[in-house]
Order: sequence, then C-alpha cells, then structure tokens
Amino acid sequence: MDNEMANPMATEGTPQTLPSPKSAGSGNATAGSRQYSGLTVLEVEEDFISTNVPLSGRVEEEGHGYFHWEIDNWTQLPDRVISKTFTVAGHDWDILLFPRGNGVNDTVSLYVEYKPKDAGEDWHVCAMFGLAMSNAEDPTLFKNSVSHHRFTAEESDWGFTRFVELRHVMTPDADSRALLEKGRVRISAFLRVIKDPLGVLWHNFHNYNSRKHTGFVGLRNQGATCYMNSLLQSLYFTTEFRNAVYQIPTENDDPKRSVALALQRVFYNLQDSDEAVDTTELTKSFGWDSLESFMQHDVQEFNRVLQDNLETKMKGTVVDGAMARLFEGKMKSYIRCVNVDYESSRVENYYDISLNVKGCATLRDSFANYCEVEMLDGENKYQAEGFGLQDARKGVIFESFPPVLQLQLKRFEYDFQRDAMVKINDRHEFPPTIDLGEFLADDADRSQPWTYALHGVLVHSGDLHGGHYFGLLRPTAEDRWYRFDDDRVVPVARDEVFEEYYGGEFPQPAQPATAVPGMRTRPNSKRFTNAYMLVYIRESLRDKVLGGEAAAPAHLLRRVQEDRAEEARRQREKAELAHTLAVKVVSDKQFAQHQSFDLSYFDQRQPASNPLFEERMPRDMTVRDFAAHYAERTGCALGSFRLWTMVGRVNKTVRCEVPLVGAALDMTLAQVLESRMPRWTDMRLYCETCPEDGPEDFLDEKPPLRTNLIHAKFFDPETFTMRGLGSLYARNTQMVQEIMPKLRAMAGLPPDTPIVLYEEVKPSLIEPIVLTLNFRQAEIQTGDIICFQIEPSDTSVPRVPDFFDSVQHRISVSFVPHPTRADDERTASGASSPDAEPLTITTSSKTPYDNVAQLVADHLGMSDPLKLRFYTVSPTGQPRQPVRRTPTTTLAEMLPSAMFMQPSLNNKGLHEYTVMYERLEVDIVQIENMRTIRVTFVGRTMRDEHQLEVLVPKDSSAQALMEATYSKIEQLLRTQQRSAAGGSAVPPKPFSLRFYVVGYHRVLFELNGSEHMNLGTPGVSDVVAELCTSDDTTAEDAMMDTAEDRPSKNVEVFHFYRDLSHAHSVPFLFPIYQNEPWRDTWTRLQRRLGMGEKELKNLGVVCGPVGATELRRCRVVQGTVSTDRSDSPAMDQNITPSATPPPPSAASLSAGDVEMEGSRAASAVSSDNNSSPATTADDSVCLWDLLEQQQQRENELAEQRIESKDEEDQKKGLDVAGFIGLHHVDRASRHRNLHHERAIRILN
Repeated sequence: MDNEMANPMATEGTPQTLPSPKSAGSGNATAGSRQYSGLTVLEVEEDFISTNVPLSGRVEEEGHGYFHWEIDNWTQLPDRVISKTFTVAGHDWDILLFPRGNGVNDTVSLYVEYKPKDAGEDWHVCAMFGLAMSNAEDPTLFKNSVSHHRFTAEESDWGFTRFVELRHVMTPDADSRALLEKGRVRISAFLRVIKDPLGVLWHNFHNYNSRKHTGFVGLRNQGATCYMNSLLQSLYFTTEFRNAVYQIPTENDDPKRSVALALQRVFYNLQDSDEAVDTTELTKSFGWDSLESFMQHDVQEFNRVLQDNLETKMKGTVVDGAMARLFEGKMKSYIRCVNVDYESSRVENYYDISLNVKGCATLRDSFANYCEVEMLDGENKYQAEGFGLQDARKGVIFESFPPVLQLQLKRFEYDFQRDAMVKINDRHEFPPTIDLGEFLADDADRSQPWTYALHGVLVHSGDLHGGHYFGLLRPTAEDRWYRFDDDRVVPVARDEVFEEYYGGEFPQPAQPATAVPGMRTRPNSKRFTNAYMLVYIRESLRDKVLGGEAAAPAHLLRRVQEDRAEEARRQREKAELAHTLAVKVVSDKQFAQHQSFDLSYFDQRQPASNPLFEERMPRDMTVRDFAAHYAERTGCALGSFRLWTMVGRVNKTVRCEVPLVGAALDMTLAQVLESRMPRWTDMRLYCETCPEDGPEDFLDEKPPLRTNLIHAKFFDPETFTMRGLGSLYARNTQMVQEIMPKLRAMAGLPPDTPIVLYEEVKPSLIEPIVLTLNFRQAEIQTGDIICFQIEPSDTSVPRVPDFFDSVQHRISVSFVPHPTRADDERTASGASSPDAEPLTITTSSKTPYDNVAQLVADHLGMSDPLKLRFYTVSPTGQPRQPVRRTPTTTLAEMLPSAMFMQPSLNNKGLHEYTVMYERLEVDIVQIENMRTIRVTFVGRTMRDEHQLEVLVPKDSSAQALMEATYSKIEQLLRTQQRSAAGGSAVPPKPFSLRFYVVGYHRVLFELNGSEHMNLGTPGVSDVVAELCTSDDTTAEDAMMDTAEDRPSKNVEVFHFYRDLSHAHSVPFLFPIYQNEPWRDTWTRLQRRLGMGEKELKNLGVVCGPVGATELRRCRVVQGTVSTDRSDSPAMDQNITPSATPPPPSAASLSAGDVEMEGSRAASAVSSDNNSSPATTADDSVCLWDLLEQQQQRENELAEQRIESKDEEDQKKGLDVAGFIGLHHVDRASRHRNLHHERAIRILN
C-alpha cells in the first residue's frame, strides 16, 4: 500500500449533528487486518455532505455516497485496520485506520483507499471526501477533515496522517464527553466522485507524458525562453507556415548558424519526438550564448527577428513570399482635408498590430481606438501643399488583413508620472470570432467575409519585474484547446480560455448572510495572469492555413536520425562508465623520461610524448586479470613485474604505497580503489620490474619488513635535464651513504665520483640529505624520491633545487600583436611579416621584463626592445591595461590572475598563456612624458567607425594631435584599400579630415590646430576625426544640380535616449541647404547614417532651436510607426530587467512633449498610443526654413528664459542655428547594437 498522505489539521466539529445510524453493523477487532462493516443512508447525511464536502469551482460530480463504520473494541485493534469495501458512484472504496498512528506516535491516522476493478496502471478516479470520527452515542461530538485527491495506481490512498491526537479521542473535555467511550467509536466517510472530462484534474504531473495524453510535446525552457516556446508552438501548428519552412533549402547549412535549419529541426522534433524538444540550437543560431538564454526578450520582437531571418532565407526559392502571404497585411495612414479636395496618404505593410488595452474593454474597442480619427483644426491645422493651412482629419484605415493575424495587446506601457514601465492588468475581453470588415477601407476586397477565429492566446503571468509566458492554442479547426507550458502540454476547457485570461479583478466572494451593512470588505485584487498576444486565423482560409500535412525534407530526416543515433551511443557510453573505471599505470619507462615532480603526472599535465598506460576496465575485474591484460598490452612477461598502489599524500604528491601481491591479486579493481584510493575516481598504479637477481616469490610476497622502496633521479646540469633511474630497496637502519655506490652504478658514473643527494619532498621543498643518518632518521620511507647529481665544483653550476624551481615556474607563452593597434610595418609586409605568426616561447614566469622584451624584439627584427609595450589578456581574449615596466617587473605580471582565468595545457603539459604586444613609434620611457588621446575616426558613413589611440606630448597643441591622427588614419585606409585590391599595395587616395571635440556625446567645438590639448576625462571629452573627401561630397550632392550655388549650414548629428540630455554614441556634422526639400535632405542623411532600411523606417525626426534641452521645445519633422515594443515584461520568473526604465514609445515625442510643426499631422510620431504605421511629413517642407522659424521664436522668448552658461559657451564654440533629432522607436534596433535607442540632433 502506498501511504501518500495529505496533512491538514483535523478540525473540531461545529454544533452540527453527525448522522446517527438507525442500524449499524459492528465487528470485533482481532489481531491482523480485519474488515469491519456498517453502511447506512439517512436524510441528514445529504445536509452534512453539502455543508462539509461542498462542490467547488467548475467541477461536476458523478455521484456521492456515505459510509459509517462502527468499532466496538478500540483497544484490541491491530496497528492497521481496513474497513469493509463500500461502493459510491459505481466505484469501490474502503477506509484505512491506523489507531496508533502511521509513522507518527500518539495520533490517529485515517485514509480513504480506492479499490480498482481493473488491474491496469492507467486508471484514475477523482474524488472529494471527508472523514469523521464521532461518539457512538452522541453524534454531535465529532472531529472531521476534508480533502480531495486524484487516486491512481501510484497513489491509491489519501487522507490524514495526523487526523486527531489520541488524547483528544480518549480524554473528555471539561464540558463534553470523549469521542471514544467503552471502546466504541464511529468512523464515517463522505465521498463525491468528480468527473474529469479533460483527464488532468488534480494531476501532480509526475511522469506525465504529453505525447501520450494529448498527442503533442512541449519545448524545454533554457532559463528564460518561455516567450519563445509559446510563439514557436503557435507557428508550428500553422501548417502552411511549417510547410514553407520545410521547403527552405538548408542541405549544406550548419544548424548552429542557420536559423532556418535549426527551426526545421525543432519543427520535425515537435512532429516526431516523444519527449520535450530542446531549442538550444535555435538560440545559438541567433548568436545567443547561454547567458542570453537567461535574459529578457520580447515575444513580439523575437517574432519579427525570426520572420525577417526566414524571409531573407526564402528569397529566390520556391517559397519566396510565403511569409508575406501568411502574415502581411496593409494599412493606410491618411490626412484628408475637410474643406478642399486634398489628401496625403501612405500605405504600409505590417506583420502584427499593437493594440491598446488601457481604456478598451474589448478587442473591438481596441480596433476602434486604433482607427480613431483625429481632427486637425485651430492651431493644429494641416499645411496642405498648394492650399495652405487647412482643417483635416488624420487617421488609419486597414486595406487588408493577413490570413494569420497576430495582435499584440499593450500590457506594458511607460508611466510618465512614475517615470517607469508598468503593467496594465485591466480586463480586456477577446471573442472566439470577430468580424473586422468595419475597419477596412471602402475599396477593400469584400468578396469573402473578413471573419477571424481565435486559435492562439499567448499569456504572460507576472509583473514588470518577473513573469512567465505560456500559450493556449487550438491546433486544428476543432474547438479543442491545449495549454503549452514549456515542456508540458495539457488540455484545457474552453471556458478557461475565454474567461481566466481577460485580466481585471478577481471576483469578490459572496457576502455572508450575517454581514453588517457598510462593513468594510477586502479590496479587489488584480489578476496578474492575462493575455499578451492573440493569434486569429481568417475563417474562409482556415482549411488552407491549418490543413494538409507538412512533410519534412529527406536531408532533415537523415540528419535527425544520425543525431539520435549519436545520442543513443552517448547514452550507452554513459551507462558503461558506471560499470568501468579508469586505470593508469606508470612504469620505469615513463619515469625515465619524466622531467618534473613525482614519478609522472596522472592528468593533462603529462606530456603527449610520454604517455601512460590508460584504459577503462570493468570494476569487477580482479587485479590478477588486470595484470595479465596489462602484460598482453605492453608486451611484458607476466611474471616479470608487480603492481603497487599509489596514494595522494597530504603535501599533494603522489607516491607508491603497497604492492598488490598475494591475496590482493584476487581483489577487484573497485575494492582496491575504495580501500586504498577513496578520494580518486581513477586507479593509479606503479609497475615495478623484477630485477634479474630478484626473489622467486616476487609476485607472492611483500618486501621484507621495515624495507623501503626508494626511487632515484639523476640531474645533469650541462643539459639541465632530470632522468629517472628506477627504484631500489633500503632498510630503515641502513645508512644513507651505503646506497651511494648503487646510485653511481644506476647513473653509469665511475665509483669514485662525488655526488650530492636531495630528497624531493614536494615541489616547493627540495632538501639536501645528510649522508651520516640512517633512512629512519632521515625520514625516508617507501615511495620517497632521491635526486642526486655530481657534486658541483663551481657555485655557478645549477643544482637540483634550481631545476625544480625552473619546472615549477615553467610556462608556455604566445606573444601576439594587439588587435587594434598593429602598425603599418606589420600590414605593409603582409603574411611574410614576423607579426603574422605569434611567437611562442617556453620560459620561467620569473623572467625579467627586459629579457622578455628582448626575446620578442629579436623575433620581430627590432633593434630597440624598449619600443614594445605589453598587455595582459582578459579571459574573453581582449587586451587589458598595458603592463608597467619597472626594474622588478617579471613575465608573471604580464599574465592574467589565476582568480579570473584558468590556463589551458599544451601537449607538453605546460600552462599556456597569451600576452599581447604593441610596437611603439617612441620608446616606452618617452611615453611617460606623453599622453594618450582617444580619437574616433568616422568614414563615409557612421557605421564606418574606428577607435584610435594617439600619442602626443603632454604640452603640445591640437596641431600635433591632428598630424599624428592623420598618420594613423592613413595607415588604416592603406590597409583597407590593400584588402579591397586583393592584397596588393595601393597608395591611399588624398583625403582631408575635420576634427571636433565631443563632450558627453555632443559636439563642443571644431579644432583648428591652435588649441591646447586639455580635453578632460576620457569618455567625457573625446576627439572625433571625420573623413571629408571630394567623393563624399559628390555622393551626397548627386541629386542636387545647383548645390554649390545655395547657401549651406553645417549641422551636428547626435544620438540620445529618451531625452535630449541622455546622449550617446558618436555625433557628426552634416550640411543642409536653403530651399532644399526635405525629401532630398532625408536622402543625403540616410547615406551618411549608413543604416538599413528597417532601422530607417523606425525613426522619429524632430528639430529644435539652439540650446534646447527639452523635447517640448522641439518640432516633429518625420517619424515612423512606434510598435511600442518598449512595453515588454521580464520574460520569466526570477528574471529581473534592467534598472534603467525603457524608453517611451513614439507617443512620448508627441502631444504634450513635442510641439508640432505645420506638417505635424503627417508625422508618424503619432499623438495617440495606437502606434500607427509609418507616415512621412510633407516632402516639400524645407528644414532650413523650419530651423529659422524656430530660432526666430527662440529669440523672442530669450528675454524670458535664463540660459545656462554651458549653453552660451556651446554657442560660442560652435556656430549653430538649430538641431534635428531622430528617435529610434523600434526596440529591436536596441538589441542589435550596444545602445538601446538612437536619435539625431542637428545644430547649425
């Protein structure tokens, strides 16, 4: 019997009468498990079960019943008693009684047990039940407890281990009788058998098989990828999309780099696997590391990135355009004049729609809000081309909806009062079907109804600081819903989909009848689990979208089968590892070549040129059998050697301990490992070769008592090498000097050669041995190592301690050029340059700095080693700060700290390090009198950005900086031109540079060469060098025939985040021309930015006067759709988003914050939160005129505004007339670079 137990505390009965049986059966308790009976049905029982075991929630019962068990001889009951079987709703039950407790003393334990009629293992029955114990004579005295349970083969009984304390049963209260009187008591069971139409009611989901119960499988969560899992499941069940993905040619792709192939594998595994599918390959194909799998991402953002990637991969294939056919719709943004026949409109494609939740009770209300018309009148009139200022209506209308309509509900918005993101948990109802025809343009195709059916609800549970995603999906046209919660798939009721996830408040519990009018009630609480994204499918196209069967391509099937076979092989190997252990054996052969501590190394430090015997052997193999196997594999005679166990000593050395002879030969390897080497997972042995004059019982007997096995090494100072000579035996009482002839013979030295002996205690302790002591006095025992050498005649001759000191600090170092500071000497000579190949040396970490510099200089062919500067390398492979040269600096100070980086080992067993070097134009001593200035070089576009560090004298002027920078950039351009020319040397074309100083990412002033170089703190004040070539000017002004004849103004472009004061990235200067229409200005600006089309679509453009530091002093020129993807939650529980609040949506640059120009109504930086599609201002607007109008207004208000000294200084340092700002609305762009938002400010 499985004693699975619920443990609520038993509660005393209220003054309610427990049913009193008219006739009750009874039984006499005897030893063993006897059955007792007594079944009655009374009218009062219905009232009792309705009160104490009420139906809760939406459950329905199959039936209910009652059972009373009369016990007359309590004190004679055995420890475990079973009642008579009784039937309720066609199911058999009994009561389990433990009168003296079940594992808990002095308590009564009661359980209900289900008696299955079928012996199978897949049965289950759900029931609500109550157990009561009452006085046999007075039923008003009772104690009862209530619970519910899903009875299964694993948990066939359930109840209360601590139902009631035994003393409460036997001892009467002061004003009442005891439950147990004269050995009599009555136990009652009240059961409701509950229907389980979905098959998962009260399921504990232990050993739950999603494929078996639902036909589907889930996706594993990598840490915070639940948002991705819910979206992928939705896309998977869109059969037409799955077919298109399968048809993408990916035969030669790498799944860790190809998003399409990784998605194909995920889809096929969802289709074929019986277990939850892993998505690691898919996330790696996006370039994410394991850390990013634990970082927040937005489900809508991920959807767009995925679709963009697939759409690019589909181009030129049979499925070209499949994404657009499934997910793309069209909408039109328009401005229609009221009194004149003029309309400005723009049609845009969309893949999803972001709808407001706040202020909208239903999905239809959200669509109506999205398409709401805004009246432009009064001071907000529209500047119509050819008609002047006119009253107009501004709005959005849909021209078409896609077959698969993806709707994002804007649950996350920026609260300006709180200056933070907040989650909107308001109630928002979405219908099973919706007719969207009313939101279509009049000329839209209405040949088929625009009715959509709901097929997916992506739910977010949690708040801004943590949460979890899961999906509610309807995979087919049938009205059957399933919850896809990462690796678990369970069926759900339709009512749950359309009620539980609307959001809003939890329903208030019913007021009790005794409630006092006006009594304060508990405030309502918001539901924090609500719908975040909806997927609707057009009913007229549903069979096409969801129908058919997606067949995976043959190459995909082959790859998956190969991967599964490989996984099965790894599982077999893993199982074999549990039954085997690694055995490593060192013999005198390896000992002779070992050039370090101990007899050898048993880890990666052992050189590949001197390998040990190493094999995995069965754990139950005997030592005798292993010796035979070792002899066969090494070619040794079976009786010519014996094996010794090796142990790790306290001083971290590994030495011989005892020989495996006699009875030990019949021990298993596992027994030897557990008894002699319990701290190790592998067995380490020493193979001792039998000497020619060895005893006959070499394999059967241990060495004589108090006789030690000593190993000997010989050091040759001329070659600076150590050689292992083998082993010898010495008695404890024997003098150390007595073994000197033996040592000379082993080393091949003449008998009269003077030698010096040392004991190798541990790597940092090599002690000389006093020859006049015996081995016990010298503390030399079995396994110890004696090193000796010919006694040096000169103090300059290296000794044994010198050798081990060198070994302890010996490392392998690779010197590589600094990745961003290599000079033109390296690039000019190409692959033949010494810089092209790293210099790898083996030396001591104690080598002085100057010696290291000389080694590298000799390799590079440099005459002056002081013109080298070295850098420590970080664990990520990036250079750190330069190493300071002092008289005491050594190679060890050029290496990273062991606290942050564990070095790898080379094939010689040495630690490998990397040090970066830089070739200097002046020696490192002179650098102390110079300063480094960071210069940002900007090429033809802002994407062509390079960071340079230029050395100039501390007291020099800006002219020295400009000349040094020109030389650096010339080298850079020469390298780029050579690369473009296929490696041949090409002289750089003539070019000119414009220099300006940047402070806090804002242009402060231009440099003319006479300024003193006091630029302040790096990062606060930097220098930007901008490329100005004749080709650049021609490219920018190609569309302007008379550009040279027009007045021009230089403007500055800078990037900001949320507000003009939050600037970031590199600013630049840009010209505008008088009478130049905005379309031409925008075209030139696009060229200079070098951004992609998608990034440009998501820009909101504002302009403002000189010195403006607030958005309310700006005017909108142009913008795009704000998809409002900043309203993103943290993606999984326990995942905390950045402390910096996300930027506002496009709405934050409108209405109260941004003053609109005459063309304001055309701006896509919309004043509502609908995030309308991209629209553009009147192309004929001239930026020159806008800036002059703004400056004129600023001059009028100048007397009322107190400008800061910084603003005045800025105007004096830079001749400016205004600025333009570009606000990046699209959140995806923030994930594609280091900065979250971009905007551009232009000052003239």
